[in-house]
Amino acid sequence: MALAVVIAPEGVVAECLDIYGDTVSRAVRPIDRPARPSQAADALAAATVEVLAAAGRPARLAVVSAADPVDRATGRLVQLPDSPFLVGDLDPVAVLAPHAGGPVVVDNDVNWAALAERNTARDFAYLYLGEGLGCAIVSDGEVRRGHTGLTGEIAHLLTVGPGGRAVRLIEVFGELGLRRDGSTAIDVERLLDSDPATRELIGQAVAGVVAAVVALADPQEIVVGGSWGPALIGSIRSATTPMPREVPVRPAVLTGEPVLAGVRAEALNRLRSAITTSNTVNVRGQGTR
Repeated sequence: MALAVVIAPEGVVAECLDIYGDTVSRAVRPIDRPARPSQAADALAAATVEVLAAAGRPARLAVVSAADPVDRATGRLVQLPDSPFLVGDLDPVAVLAPHAGGPVVVDNDVNWAALAERNTARDFAYLYLGEGLGCAIVSDGEVRRGHTGLTGEIAHLLTVGPGGRAVRLIEVFGELGLRRDGSTAIDVERLLDSDPATRELIGQAVAGVVAAVVALADPQEIVVGGSWGPALIGSIRSATTPMPREVPVRPAVLTGEPVLAGVRAEALNRLRSAITTSNTVNVRGQGTR
């Protein structure tokens, strides 16, 4: 079996998948806001123990999504300034290693959501616009993670803010009064209830990010996902129309748990590959006796 895990501001979701892709068991553990590394680690361990006990079988491997930047070499989470999901240096690999017989693969939530969208496109930039802000670059069907895995951290890109001033993208929402109290997390409900003028300002700010992404990554199209991005697709499109290099902007096709869908797909692929490899080795070993 494979373990598929999502660590998000709302909590931890853990599933055990069999080789057919069926969910054998599922466990959920909430996390308080703001999250702390110890609480997130405890929730991760508890959900894992519960889901494996319910499945009644060990996991060959684990695939994990985290709503934070992930160090490509170690799988540890990276704390960046103004990150809305404060889990510090949580190490999912260390927490899950005792429960998985094989590798523990960790990546951030935006990359997993982009991989879930890969069935509809091969070269695109995936803008994740929700409580947090992120971007994944998919080229030739592969996510480009960068040297340390921090490609796509768009929150600190300079863009146009209220009054036409140049500000960081994350600061736009603070100036518009659209952050959660005591956090840099965007208040999605308040944003979705905002007036047309506010939506236009947000569209212009996102368009500035789109212009930077197009200039640097040259995607075939821009895919907009997240909890509020698709709802503002009209404002974003209107603001990107005057760009010198116009690139199609569309909402994500997969809107129901795209992050978990990406994690499940990778876990299933790795599980099948591990079983195939194991069977091949066994057959070869028998043939040499």
